[in-house]
Amino acid sequence: MKKLIRFIFFLFFITKTYSQEKIFNSQLITTTKDSIKKNSIYYKPIFFSSITSNINQEISDFYLVGVKAETKILNNLSIGLQFDHITGNYNSEIIKYKDSLGFFPGFGKKSNRLQFYSQYSPNKFITSEIGYGKHFIGDGYHSLLVSDFGDSYPYFKFITQFGGIKYYNLYTTFINPDMIDIGRKKHSTIHYLHYNLTKNINIGIFESILWQSKSEEEYRGFELAYLNPVIFYRPVEFSKQSRKGNALMGATFNMKYKKLIFYSQFLLDDLNISRQKDADESYTSGFFQNKFGYQLGVKGKVNSFDYLFEFNQVQPYTYAHKIVLQNYSHMNQALAHPYGANFKEFINIFSLNKNKWSYKLKSKYTQIGLDSINTHYGQNIFMSDFDASTGGQYSYGNYNGQGVKSHILSIEAEIAYNLEWFEIFGNLYFKSQSSNLIDEDIILYTLGMRTFLFSQHQYY
Repeated sequence: MKKLIRFIFFLFFITKTYSQEKIFNSQLITTTKDSIKKNSIYYKPIFFSSITSNINQEISDFYLVGVKAETKILNNLSIGLQFDHITGNYNSEIIKYKDSLGFFPGFGKKSNRLQFYSQYSPNKFITSEIGYGKHFIGDGYHSLLVSDFGDSYPYFKFITQFGGIKYYNLYTTFINPDMIDIGRKKHSTIHYLHYNLTKNINIGIFESILWQSKSEEEYRGFELAYLNPVIFYRPVEFSKQSRKGNALMGATFNMKYKKLIFYSQFLLDDLNISRQKDADESYTSGFFQNKFGYQLGVKGKVNSFDYLFEFNQVQPYTYAHKIVLQNYSHMNQALAHPYGANFKEFINIFSLNKNKWSYKLKSKYTQIGLDSINTHYGQNIFMSDFDASTGGQYSYGNYNGQGVKSHILSIEAEIAYNLEWFEIFGNLYFKSQSSNLIDEDIILYTLGMRTFLFSQHQYY
């Protein structure tokens, strides 16, 4: 009875917010900064409500409610804010995630989430933005460079654009939430250079540096040296064997052919070939400091039918660091791929929009090497890569999928009907995980309504 009352309350709420929202702008589904008219306010209610049952007929519910507001002042200043709140008796997958990391997936410790930005463009070449939010680099479903999977963070972004070049400088602060003082805060500088090589081919170059704000020996804060806006300064530190931070480098590629888009990413965390050069007698292939990942994908559209095929592979110990506090994470959540490292992943997504109906089928198959008790085979980015289970800081013979080899298959089918100011949907979610230690199947049936595209299953 309580669940029914809660559902009716949120239904009443969204009806009222819709009538208020139309005063400002009737657009409800999506918006971009460029679509907002000068000296106007765009206002959108955010609402998601669902009831889920598993094969044991155990009922759970999930509610997300909030508001998004944006405005453009003259032609060069944009301001936006989004606040949302989640509540409910969550399904088993969300509970498992929260119990494991201590955080709501995509949110944080609390069920409230606030994001905002203020963007200023003095001319067509330069844009600056300060805010609290997330970022995503890439063309695929996942990103191996920077993903919007986790919690929000404070940032300052500077964008320079001329000709076919677009250059991003991103300065951020991340948190290790389990630390009280030393090692709790870490800073990062991210550079991304995007270049239109031809009309249909784009390439990008990426680098990121992450370091502790404070250690037992010193307080470093946001070091001025890392404010350097010029890309490619990190390889200089590579050559000097600098130990100042956790460095990542990468590249992106995008090619359009008719209605197809081919895309890829390459990530390089560490590359150490000196062991082989030194003729180390104990050397075998698979040195743990050769850490990298790559992505291959294609997506396209035929009339109202969209499709995507994507493959991701990340080698063991990638994104981790010998100093645990300098791993590539924020609020106990990965800053890149949610699986961390030591995996291969295949993703297929098909969607069809016809009249007011939409259909979606998504499948993911992952082969991943997990850890058993007191082992570290490279999947867990929150452990030091110098604690590798085979050889410690001189770990050889590593390969993708080592450890407890696990197979994870998830299939999600959804049908939705779009009404004037919201849509109703039905969702079937299946997940199977098998290994020598676990054999588990999950089936969830969901019915709900929403004002924006959102899925409870997008975080796991």
